[in-house]
Amino acid sequence: MRRAATAAFVGVLAVAAAGCGGYGGKSKDTTSGSGGGGGQTVIAGVNANNHGSATVSDEEKVELDDFYFEPTVLKGKPGQRVTLELENEGKVEHNFSIDSQGIDKDLEAGEDGKVTVTIPKSGLVSFYCKYHKNMGMAGALATRGSRDVSGSGGGTSTGTSTGYTYP
Repeated sequence: MRRAATAAFVGVLAVAAAGCGGYGGKSKDTTSGSGGGGGQTVIAGVNANNHGSATVSDEEKVELDDFYFEPTVLKGKPGQRVTLELENEGKVEHNFSIDSQGIDKDLEAGEDGKVTVTIPKSGLVSFYCKYHKNMGMAGALATRGSRDVSGSGGGTSTGTSTGYTYP
């Protein structure tokens, strides 16, 4: 009798744990080339909560939420200048920073703002929220076809690696 009760309890715990995984029930596919996301990946050497990628034109909307950027990877032509329309949809203040481009933009909860960024000539450039980078709130500007430079530290990352290729 005791064994049956213990087995039933373990079964209930397994079902409950399975229902609580991930970010809001979203997929944990970290190799997705576009779309939603969830889960963590390493982009430009920085841990990031993956919420997809987008090929950018002259302007692109970027959602800042608790605690991710969507899209997480912005792909463009080498040297392309892009105006990002930042929308803080989170419940707390967030930030958009790119050290190598002198960008450091704070946005209160519900606030919108704009910054102009430059896609790197090759490889990746990391961006992040200076308040929540340690929670995976980071992403990258990527030259189309560049590779993730996993494990290469903060700021600017370029070159090749065995990481995920962003088409």
